[in-house]
Amino acid sequence: MPTLYQKYRPQNFSDIIGQEHITQTITNEITNNKLAHAYLFFGARGIGKTTIARLLAKSLNCENRKEKQAEPCNQCAACKDIKDGRHIDIIEIDAASHTGVDNVRENIIENAQFRATKAKHKIFIIDEVHMLSTSAFNALLKTLEEPPKQVIFILATTELHKLPATIISRCQRFNFKKIPYDDMKKRLKLICDQEKIKVDKEVFDRIINKSDGCLRDAESLLGQILSLNLEKITTADIEIILPTSNIENVLNFVDYVHNKASKQALDTLQNLISEGVNIEQFIYDTIEALRFIMILKTDPTNNTLMVDYSEKDAKRIKKLVTDMDILQVIKMIESLIIKRTEVKSSPIPQLPLELVVVEFMNQAGRKNTPAKAP
Repeated sequence: MPTLYQKYRPQNFSDIIGQEHITQTITNEITNNKLAHAYLFFGARGIGKTTIARLLAKSLNCENRKEKQAEPCNQCAACKDIKDGRHIDIIEIDAASHTGVDNVRENIIENAQFRATKAKHKIFIIDEVHMLSTSAFNALLKTLEEPPKQVIFILATTELHKLPATIISRCQRFNFKKIPYDDMKKRLKLICDQEKIKVDKEVFDRIINKSDGCLRDAESLLGQILSLNLEKITTADIEIILPTSNIENVLNFVDYVHNKASKQALDTLQNLISEGVNIEQFIYDTIEALRFIMILKTDPTNNTLMVDYSEKDAKRIKKLVTDMDILQVIKMIESLIIKRTEVKSSPIPQLPLELVVVEFMNQAGRKNTPAKAP
């Protein structure tokens, strides 16, 4: 049985959410027959790179696609074979397990010299391309620069900086963005409507905050929740599957430190360890939230920073903007940047953050008074 994100993987460009700047360009190229010979998709995991690569392959090889249209028919043999991952002329390669030069020569370079067997275009989709070795990149370079006619390369990576400049310069580049909160919520609600299951708004908020802009993670979490087989799912039903989200913990922690509520702050850190939360990532998320607070204190009209947050979390951030002093925000950011580098060498993972709590508790100013739980 397919997972939820496999079951609802978009089969048309119009189904893609959050990457309209990319789908618009690619569909224009298809309809105007002005295709690049190599594409480079880069961005965070689980936000549509492989999905759009397969859609591009499907559209170019669709047997029924009409002129000046980009959407595949999804009914012909080519579309069905590509959807099921069994089309002989669409070669998907996981570079993480094919890093060596011999694999590149055998699976890509030599294969590219042969004409497509059944399709109009032979397409190579190379995932995690940054994992290739230096010698493998050098071997690929010539073929990538002057590929045989009707051959198209689509490279996908989460780490653009690891690719040689010679490879990057020979590709048409597309920067994939994390999926905004509103787009993610519409997508999850659509799936729940299709599955005929009611889900509370707070459950969607927790899934979205936990997935950090990654649609695949959000759909996987939703799949776990739907497996409860309940007609209506509330926050009380998902406490075991989905504990408090990262952003809730982050805002709680910042609020406690700001109010010098040391006990609550230290308890929050202990709970994070019990839940197996990555402390380095938690510090990064806290720095990011504090950065937003700093920017909003400087420019209150900046609304672009809130697109990834629910209405409830956005209100909490704005309250912190009002309550916190700009110098306190800056000192917290500076302290956390230093402490993040100390986590790996610390004998106790949460100790660097505990030191931040104690450090700010003993600063002059607000008294150490318990804060109310948000």
